[in-house]
Amino acid sequence: METLSIILNFILASGLAGTILFFNAKKRKENAAADSAELANTEKVVAIQSEQITRLDGRVEKLEEKVGKLEIIIEHKDVEIDRSRIVIRQAYKCETPPEHCPVLLKRAELERKRKETDENNRKS
Repeated sequence: METLSIILNFILASGLAGTILFFNAKKRKENAAADSAELANTEKVVAIQSEQITRLDGRVEKLEEKVGKLEIIIEHKDVEIDRSRIVIRQAYKCETPPEHCPVLLKRAELERKRKETDENNRKS
């Protein structure tokens, strides 16, 4: 009877050990599959983010060009404003009536010539 008990204990212990090994292997396999899926998803996310960054870089470059052009326009407008301020100061000092003031007349003449030049450039 003792031998039978030893044999049964051995069989049951081996079955238990086999079951534990099977479930450990299954768990490792599932973890490996989950890690692989997570890695694939991470790669997809990185690819999408890289594409977004590339697209945004292009937009940033275009915006930088526009900002550069606007800075030039602002500089020209600042120069025009400064000139207008000088003309206004000089015209204010002028003792002749505004319709005969040489400063204002010269300014009007220069403004007319500039507009004609701009119109000719646009037509060309």
